[in-house]
Amino acid sequence: MKCPKCGSENVTIELVQAQSKTKKHGNGLGGHVNNAARGLTAMCTLGMSNLVWKKSKGNEKTTFTNEKVCLCQNCGNSWGIK
Repeated sequence: MKCPKCGSENVTIELVQAQSKTKKHGNGLGGHVNNAARGLTAMCTLGMSNLVWKKSKGNEKTTFTNEKVCLCQNCGNSWGIK
């Protein structure tokens, strides 16, 4: 592979993280029941159960997309490959 700027063949190819997307999902019925039971137990134990039993917050899933990038070692030019 040749650099389009200087014509050198001293080129490295790397995978670079281009972007990320985070999807957030709610608690659902089980999470709401858990939080209600947690609140009722907290009232009965004067809040001491909240030190151990944590609140359901839902789930997050993050996906990343990568792209190939060439980097010329002589002139420092970089360009993407498809």
